[in-house]
Amino acid sequence: MSSNGHMDTEPILNHGQFIKEAKSDAKSIHILFSPNESVGALAESLKIFKRYHVNLLHIESRSSIKVPGYEFMIEVDSSVGDVEGALENIKQESSYFQIITRDYKENKAAVPWFPRKIKDLDKFANQILSYGSELESDHPGFTDSVYRARRKEFADIAFNYKHGTPIPTVNYTEQERGVWKVVFNNLTRLYKTHACYEHNHVFPLLQENCGYSEDDIPQLQTVSNFLKSVTGFQLRPVAGLLSSRVFSGWSGIPCVPLHPVHQAPHQA
Repeated sequence: MSSNGHMDTEPILNHGQFIKEAKSDAKSIHILFSPNESVGALAESLKIFKRYHVNLLHIESRSSIKVPGYEFMIEVDSSVGDVEGALENIKQESSYFQIITRDYKENKAAVPWFPRKIKDLDKFANQILSYGSELESDHPGFTDSVYRARRKEFADIAFNYKHGTPIPTVNYTEQERGVWKVVFNNLTRLYKTHACYEHNHVFPLLQENCGYSEDDIPQLQTVSNFLKSVTGFQLRPVAGLLSSRVFSGWSGIPCVPLHPVHQAPHQA
């Protein structure tokens, strides 16, 4: 803040298809990388962070669709150790490397990217903050291997989705339908007194056109078709949590996609 009491802001600069934004005070950095294939590749990568005294806050792995093998998404504490040196070393030892955090060190790879047409979202939609199959230790399904496998099925559907293809139909189990029925009946009973006017106005349309009912879990493609016909919006499944910028900021293209995470609640 300046001496005259006004908040200091940096200008937004347009350059080609990129936009530079003002710096933030992010205390962590997210990276996505695939180490060069070898036995113990991940262990060697972790040794790099240790050598540079860098603290890791979160790590996830998944099969890579960019290069053969696996890719890892790691959240790094930016306040401890030689982060810049560690990331440069990791980059040298990887077949694929990208800094997801948008404004780290003015790094060109981290400059916010904006799609120019809706199909461009395929290039960015899977750069998520947390994969949908991952659970915190206090989640009721944390130790339920069957439930975790089911969540991964849903996350994989979204991860492999490409624009222009139908969203795959999910065949829900009887147990999932039972959980849906309990939740549906309890929520709809509260709508009149607790939901906003807009929700209560639209929900009957979803029941009529998308099959919302206590006995039927609507398919995302059905909901997407209806939304597009009446609003121009459509759904695009994602495999986990998106940043707030990605979730709400892709408004410069026609037919802006909404981003549902396709999951089933645990029966507990």
